[in-house]
Amino acid sequence: MSSSYRRRAAQAGLLAATLVAGLLNASPAQAVTGGTAVTDASFAFVAKVDVGSLERTCSGSVVDAWWVLTAKSCFSFDGQAVVAGKPPKPTTVTVGRPNLTTSTGAVVSAFRIVPHPNRDLALVRLDTRVDVTPVALGAAPTAGEQLTGAGFGRTGTAWVPDQLHSGAFAVEAVGASTLNILGTGQTGICRGDLGGPTVRMVSGKPQLVGVHYSSWQGGCYAETETRRDAVDTRVDDLASWFTSTIPQGAATDAYEDVNFLYTYDPGEGAPVTFPATSTGGFGSPIGSWKSTEKRYHRDRVKVFNDDFDGDGIKDVVALSTAADGSFAIDTFITQADGKYGAPLRSWTAGASWGHITSMKMASGDINGDGRADLTAFYGYELGNGKEAWINWIARPDGGFDAPSTVWEATTFGNWNSTAVFAGDVNGDGRADASLFYAYSGSNSGAMSIITWPGQADGKFGTPYTSWSTPKEKPFAALADMKLMAGDFNGDGRGDVAVLKYVGSSSTSLHTFTGKADGTFNAPAQSWSSTTFGHFASMKLAAGDYNGDKRDDLAVLYRYADDGLSMNTFPSTTSGGFDVPFGSWVNRPRTFGWWVNMRFDGE
Repeated sequence: MSSSYRRRAAQAGLLAATLVAGLLNASPAQAVTGGTAVTDASFAFVAKVDVGSLERTCSGSVVDAWWVLTAKSCFSFDGQAVVAGKPPKPTTVTVGRPNLTTSTGAVVSAFRIVPHPNRDLALVRLDTRVDVTPVALGAAPTAGEQLTGAGFGRTGTAWVPDQLHSGAFAVEAVGASTLNILGTGQTGICRGDLGGPTVRMVSGKPQLVGVHYSSWQGGCYAETETRRDAVDTRVDDLASWFTSTIPQGAATDAYEDVNFLYTYDPGEGAPVTFPATSTGGFGSPIGSWKSTEKRYHRDRVKVFNDDFDGDGIKDVVALSTAADGSFAIDTFITQADGKYGAPLRSWTAGASWGHITSMKMASGDINGDGRADLTAFYGYELGNGKEAWINWIARPDGGFDAPSTVWEATTFGNWNSTAVFAGDVNGDGRADASLFYAYSGSNSGAMSIITWPGQADGKFGTPYTSWSTPKEKPFAALADMKLMAGDFNGDGRGDVAVLKYVGSSSTSLHTFTGKADGTFNAPAQSWSSTTFGHFASMKLAAGDYNGDKRDDLAVLYRYADDGLSMNTFPSTTSGGFDVPFGSWVNRPRTFGWWVNMRFDGE
């Protein structure tokens, strides 16, 4: 049956938007007209997709712990084409919650969409892994087959139901990319069901064969139409699209890895991955590519480990200067198996551009587009107060636009008295740039954190003091601090962990947790030791290594015999850390030299 004469429930721009008008009079619904309410976990994979601020509601299906499938038209506004990248408007996804008035399951944000090139389908990448069993793809449907459709759309009696509903449908016809279905009895597909699943039940388990596309909406609330037939988009033949969009491998599991750049003494470079395991420890390093170009000398390179192309996998970026002083930024895209190919070089400049030794740098998603950017605190006249923030904004391919100066001052202070980091302190979806500033002279011992809030235009707002301590209560000297930013308590706001050298081989670990107003709580110590090792022999990284949705700390440690080990400080709900444990050990040394392993921020 042609869809040319159907009004599309699934035409989200016009139909789902009308949900806003019904919110004030919404009442719980028992089912879509003629269907039944889903009251157990049998359809926990069905998602409610909210696009914008009460602007649009669709349904969807969890097809991977990180991905939800829905309709592409959910994201089309004002006739604009849907393109891969950040959703056009803020999007939240509710899963594992058939009754929306309860607190089961999870509500997570979406930060990336991947539209199908010629079907009304889009895969939505979640910013947090969900603990819901994904629905599997089923075989092709056949005419006459009985299927089950589900969604969070209208019912026959409620404008905005708070209950997932399902109903029986018979297959009328199977096209090349669509599926014609007819509601059994009084069952129908309504507004808000766009993107929802049609499944085949096999031994009590659902298999996805279609996604709601259009409907006559017969029997739906406020509709006079009586016809209940609808059209779904077929998905049974899209396994290759799913595989290419949702690659499976060491880098795509629930555990973030540690990625770094190995710099050979002649100047070649090789990106390498330490794959994390379910315990939060690490397996043997994975590497597959080595440069022939000799521009990655360890004293002329800065390395960053972040998600620069927005695919949910951390990559490696190297800002380097060649022997002649010329600059280049190279992005090594991490593949699903944790390996790498040749880098993408996106920005170059001559030696007259500046000095790499005058740059203190960090990475973070400054403009909130789902891709990490680079920022540098640049000291033009070291010690004389002239500094600037310079930002490189990431592109969809993981490369970078040309840098721009986004803040500059001639009376700020002493560049040498700063230590830089970046993180989303206030939880607004954009990374803020911060630095520790150590005062000197008559105020020696006093210290502040100063924060520049990230903006949607990729620039920074007015700086403010986000934490301070007087000289009478000194925290530490900058030389005795190693910083690592992350969300260590899992509240969605950026924190900063500080490994501090206390003296006499004693080391302690402190966390400054971010607050909703963009400031930091006073540092809380969670660990100290006189036996773990030497402060100078530790390199830090941060990531969710055990899959608990909080960032942990990884420490690469160098022993006196030049042997190496990887160690993990698991984070706690307070943002502190449990005692570290070791995993990968390389003694006697066979892998490489500690000094040549350039970690995040080095």
